[in-house]
Amino acid sequence: MSENKELNLEEMDQVTGGYKKPAEKEGFIIYQIVKGDALSKIAKKFNTTESLLMTWNPKIKSKNLIYAGDYLYIKK
Repeated sequence: MSENKELNLEEMDQVTGGYKKPAEKEGFIIYQIVKGDALSKIAKKFNTTESLLMTWNPKIKSKNLIYAGDYLYIKK
């Protein structure tokens, strides 16, 4: 996979543990989850909701299950 290629949803599901930063996506920032983060904490930090974070990041199947090192797209 090329470094500059934007990931499709199937490929995005494979990006875990911080192994590879996802492609830039217009209108979004990329946030790397750190130890101690919770989806609710991230949502509050970026003035959004858990539901929207899950919509922007379909690899998240449960709001209670995220991993340090993973990346999230967050709408600017």
